[in-house]
Amino acid sequence: MNRTWPAALAAVSGSTMVGVMPLIALRLYADGLTAPSMLFWRYTIAIVALAVAAKLAGLWLRRAWREGAWRVVLVGATLGAAQTLCFWESIKTLETSIAVLLFYTYPAATLALDRLLFKQPIRPVALFCIATIMLGAALITAPGLHGGTLDARGLAWALPSPLIYAFYLAINARLLRRHPPVIGAMGLFAGMAVTFGVMAAAFGLDVPTSSTGWALLLFIALGPGALTMTLFTYSVPRLGASSFAILANAELVTVVAIGVLVLGEALTPGRAVGGALIVAGILTHALYRQPPPAPRPTPVVAKAEPAA
Repeated sequence: MNRTWPAALAAVSGSTMVGVMPLIALRLYADGLTAPSMLFWRYTIAIVALAVAAKLAGLWLRRAWREGAWRVVLVGATLGAAQTLCFWESIKTLETSIAVLLFYTYPAATLALDRLLFKQPIRPVALFCIATIMLGAALITAPGLHGGTLDARGLAWALPSPLIYAFYLAINARLLRRHPPVIGAMGLFAGMAVTFGVMAAAFGLDVPTSSTGWALLLFIALGPGALTMTLFTYSVPRLGASSFAILANAELVTVVAIGVLVLGEALTPGRAVGGALIVAGILTHALYRQPPPAPRPTPVVAKAEPAA
């Protein structure tokens, strides 16, 4: 039995929940919220929930801060906020399918980054899974590419997004090993809340105008927010950046499923095959068993000859 299967299950589960975010975001935009305001409320509410969870678990936030949790906050405020902002800003002026396709090159970017910066070996099965997943993403997004406009501003936001996210994963895979998942999740969200709070203060903080809007904010803060980030901070340091990047593509499958089942979008053969390829890539990686390391030979200790 692969000892990393709980982390793999956490990665897939959390990414699946994140797949509902585009649908909820559209409804919150209709309720009068901008992206920075939505993200600020999401992170702030999630931090409260995570603080309660940390208290119940007997975790001391001040001690965690002294032990280096401030570094997690810094990563959230910079790389975490940057990759989120890049994606949401890109889809304002760039065809959504193009923005999604560009972002989902991040598994390849993560693999290359692990190799170049951290000298991690590239396994053939990882290359196969990434190629399969990227082909699936291309088939899913292909219908939206016809007639799509390559807006220069949108491309300027979209192109850095996968690379920033690759750095975000690579750093967190090492940094989060030092902290419990709840502390890591709270630190990342605290950093993001600071960044988007500054943006909201500069450009205006929107408030939901209906009880439904507040309910949706509460949902994305607790489900695809606090819970998902806790699963993220649990799985990334145990799987490594590259493995997490492959398994996290379950998010795209969820987006397609919601589009078909909830929004009434057509399930074209391309989307069906694309979704199947992504699932195949994820399952291949999750079920792959590395050969156990060869046992080290037991050193032979010469026995002393008895004295004559």
